[in-house]
Amino acid sequence: WHYGLFSCWEDAGTYCMSCWCPCMVYGRNRQRLDHLQENDTADPEHGGSGCDADCLMHLVLNACCGFGWVLQLGQRGTLRARHHIDGGPVNDCLTAYFCTPCELTQESRELEEEEMAVSNAGRQASNNR
Repeated sequence: WHYGLFSCWEDAGTYCMSCWCPCMVYGRNRQRLDHLQENDTADPEHGGSGCDADCLMHLVLNACCGFGWVLQLGQRGTLRARHHIDGGPVNDCLTAYFCTPCELTQESRELEEEEMAVSNAGRQASNNR
């Protein structure tokens, strides 16, 4: 990871949102990741409002039984694989369960890092033409 799990305070806005509305941060992260995977470009809406089907699913799982964090496992695994980050399902599970706000903030920052890299690469390619 480019950012440590407990460096979440460096992005206090996302961290606070992750504490109070983790479903929205999850929804934004999901949309940003999906956009990167499908288009190899940054999401122009930067995840939008986060109020989408993914957010709703996370909210319902959290409200009914406290299991919204389970959805984060797949997303975290996808990010790890995409960025060649060491780790595994057990670590992902523990991180998502015990450190949900920090985990969501770390993912958001990792996505931002990739979005900036993709945008910079696109600018360089257009400048070289």
